[in-house]
Amino acid sequence: MAILAVAIPILPGKLDAWKSVVLDQMTGENKTHTDMIRKNAGVHERSFLQETRNGHLVILTFEGADPVAGWGKIMANLPPEFATAAMELHGLDVNAPPPPLPELIYDSEA
Repeated sequence: MAILAVAIPILPGKLDAWKSVVLDQMTGENKTHTDMIRKNAGVHERSFLQETRNGHLVILTFEGADPVAGWGKIMANLPPEFATAAMELHGLDVNAPPPPLPELIYDSEA
């Protein structure tokens, strides 16, 4: 198993919209569909909300055989309303090339 972690800022003033548009739908009415997209991408996703002095971050982890490919499959299969929300709430254009992915710099078990 491999893991990928991605931190995505929530744009200033967008936390409440993020909670209602993304969080409520992912964990509520669209959870089954959201889970299926992750399963089909071959990853187990965990999402964390982190408050910082500079705003909020969503920290996503993807665990699976190839989490980088899984991330790409998830982005390619987002429902249109989530793609729109990603742009409005995070400034993330899911149709553009992905931003540079993080580099693992420390692993206590490696």
